[in-house]
Amino acid sequence: MYKKDDKNKNQEENFWISYADLMAGLLFVFILVIASIVIKYIYTQHSLEDSEDAKSKLFYELAKAKNLYEESLAKIDDANKRIILSSNEIEKLKALLLEYELTIKDEKSTNESLNLALGDSTNQINLKDEELKLLADKLLVQTQIHQKMVEEFDIAKLKIKTLTGIKLNVIAKLKEKLGNSINVDEKSGAIKFSSNILFDQNSYILKEESKKELSSVLKNYLSVLFEDKDISKYIENITIEGHTNSDGTYLSNLLLSQQRAMSVMQFLYESNIVDKKLLSTFVNSSGRSSADLILDKKGIEDKDASRRIEIKFTIKNEEAIKEIQNYLDKQNENRE
Repeated sequence: MYKKDDKNKNQEENFWISYADLMAGLLFVFILVIASIVIKYIYTQHSLEDSEDAKSKLFYELAKAKNLYEESLAKIDDANKRIILSSNEIEKLKALLLEYELTIKDEKSTNESLNLALGDSTNQINLKDEELKLLADKLLVQTQIHQKMVEEFDIAKLKIKTLTGIKLNVIAKLKEKLGNSINVDEKSGAIKFSSNILFDQNSYILKEESKKELSSVLKNYLSVLFEDKDISKYIENITIEGHTNSDGTYLSNLLLSQQRAMSVMQFLYESNIVDKKLLSTFVNSSGRSSADLILDKKGIEDKDASRRIEIKFTIKNEEAIKEIQNYLDKQNENRE
């Protein structure tokens, strides 16, 4: 850029030097013409002092000199006009050059801004690539975890299906063995006795008239559970549960339900209807108070039905079923 400025400056200086030379040349020519006329006049004055022709020639020469002078002035004026035009063109060129320089600066600044923006974009792209890589790694880990969960879920479903199938088979065989003589719950395999039949109100002493029926039912029910090989191999334990309705306080009902369950357990031991060794190995008693009430179709408590004794069993690995069920419930909660 600076070299271009020097070059334009040199060209301008050369132009003015040429102009000065031109003017000097024209002035020299003019002086020569005047000198020639004067010399010629002096010469002719001596030789043709009184000659009208000499005067005419002198006037003619002067007129020529005047014309030559006017032509010179015209040429000088034309040269000045050209110089003015050249100066204007030079100013225009300078303005264009300045505009060009400003444009170059703007383009350079724009290029620098674009380069910076490009650098920022490249850095952002690199960061995005790193983020995508991290996300891809996390997705891979989550996919592996999900795959493992799916496998565990399939195993859990298989276990539940197997264990549930076992219990259903046990209940089906139990009902087949007992026939219609004992009402067995189709879902749990439990049998129930109404407390109204077994006990007086707020009492845990077995009624004498209920002992015969209780003995018969328990003997048949427990004998099948203990003696049938297709059933006994799956039995984990047997529980005698006492239940009350919601009348009274929870603690008083809890004590009463425990005492009633214990009364039935004591009756089993004393009646010798089942081997005591089997009883001590598999049978236990528990009071549930009013924690598991029975409701009618309208959702209202059935107080007479809630006062009961239940004999229920669990099959082996039934605790595992509960754990698996809890696991499945948690998985469902996580999905929701």
